[in-house]
Amino acid sequence: MTGATPRAERQDQRGAGSPPRAGSPSQPPQGAGAPQAQGPGGEPLSRKDQPFEETAFADESRGEWGGGSETTTIGRLGYMPKEPRRRSDFQKVRSRARKSSPIPKIIGGVVALALVGGGVWWFMNRDDGSETTGGTETNLTFEGSGEPCSLVDAGPLESVVNGAEPTAVGDAEDKSRGWVQTCSMTYGEAERATALLEVESTVFDSDAKASVNFELGTSDIGELGEAWTLVEPAPGIGDQSAAVSRVPEDGGTSNFHLHVQDDNTYTVVRLSVAEDAGMDQQGLTDLALAIANGYLANWRDAS
Repeated sequence: MTGATPRAERQDQRGAGSPPRAGSPSQPPQGAGAPQAQGPGGEPLSRKDQPFEETAFADESRGEWGGGSETTTIGRLGYMPKEPRRRSDFQKVRSRARKSSPIPKIIGGVVALALVGGGVWWFMNRDDGSETTGGTETNLTFEGSGEPCSLVDAGPLESVVNGAEPTAVGDAEDKSRGWVQTCSMTYGEAERATALLEVESTVFDSDAKASVNFELGTSDIGELGEAWTLVEPAPGIGDQSAAVSRVPEDGGTSNFHLHVQDDNTYTVVRLSVAEDAGMDQQGLTDLALAIANGYLANWRDAS
């Protein structure tokens, strides 16, 4: 009959994609290796012309998103793959420029410290024109001596020490405040000395500095205690002078300290005598004054 063949052919095609019935031999699943449905002329049927069963099990791995076309499709949506999104050299330079380097800050701090240090040094060493009396930077009255004991005239002590020979120890050193020279003279044994004499002097580079140090050194000599007495009036020597004495009432060693500022030097004469000398405050004042005058006179000549 005419038309029987196409119906039978459609029945065969439908049966080819349907699951096997119970009791029928198993057929291989439709997969990558299964033959595609073909039309009457031997050409493969397009997906829309295939039966429903063929379309349901068709291989979609090579569709629009499986053949590498997804990049093109995403690009149309505004997405750019990583490779084209690499930053340009100009963008890298600008990014590095935004990062602040600590080196300029360190250099700025060093320069600031140098400026501050230079300002402090200039302020401490400036010439304020205060040197109105005595020596100047290039014309000082006193210069430091490396042999301070050679300047001491111990003649006034001969009447007190009963002919004892002194043991002299001198020292001279350039310190931060100025040149410091000291001479210590011991008459007799240290534990039973008849007299002790010490002359300590500091040489400054201006008269004003010597005056300031004299004021600092004598600011508290009146507070040494009840045993010490401030000598008033002070002995007349140098530009400024001050003295304290200690004469025990019940016997013992008597002491006297004489502070003198003369031009660019500040000198302290310390004198101790044994009880046998029988010295009172006035006797100690005269003795210390004679020693200080002789020391300054010899030093002035040596300078």
